Amino acid sequence: MTTAGQAQRQRDRWRYIGILVGGLALAIGFGIQLILLIPTTYTATSAVALRPLAADVPADTVEMLAHEYGVSLSSAETADLAGSDAASGGTAGSNDADVSVSTVQDPGTATLRIVVASTSRSAAIQVANELAAYAVAQGEDDTTTRVVPVVEAGVAGVSAVPPRKLYIAALLCLAALVLAGGLYRIRERT
Repeated sequence: MTTAGQAQRQRDRWRYIGILVGGLALAIGFGIQLILLIPTTYTATSAVALRPLAADVPADTVEMLAHEYGVSLSSAETADLAGSDAASGGTAGSNDADVSVSTVQDPGTATLRIVVASTSRSAAIQVANELAAYAVAQGEDDTTTRVVPVVEAGVAGVSAVPPRKLYIAALLCLAALVLAGGLYRIRERT
């Protein structure tokens, strides 16, 4: 049999636990909504390489041509051209996808990586591959080098930022720590 003081402490303990769990549930719900509101950016990469057509073409010349191709491919006009081709290619939602293009030349080589970031996975892949095809087409008239595709962008190579699953796991771990600490404090207090 319990006394009135013990019964009051028990009610207080359950009230504090209810407040703690309810507050954590609201915080977790709000945190997950914020995580899901962050737009996902997908990054796809394709690569082309410049190969000299003759043995007497200096490596510096080939690297300089690769640099020029990189500047051309990362220009807004070329990205818009490839983006409009991708949108007319029938992918749903590519018209609304934000696309940004950058190129990276591997040091000491004539290999050019075409990195496309977009809010649409399919648009990123299509634009990266279209830019690689554009570089190959532009290189057909070149008398010193030949542009060859090295890597084609595909679904397996697309990275997504932010890592939502990691953020949600971190949020749940933090909530578990707060719950454990809160329960300890409630137990000590009542």
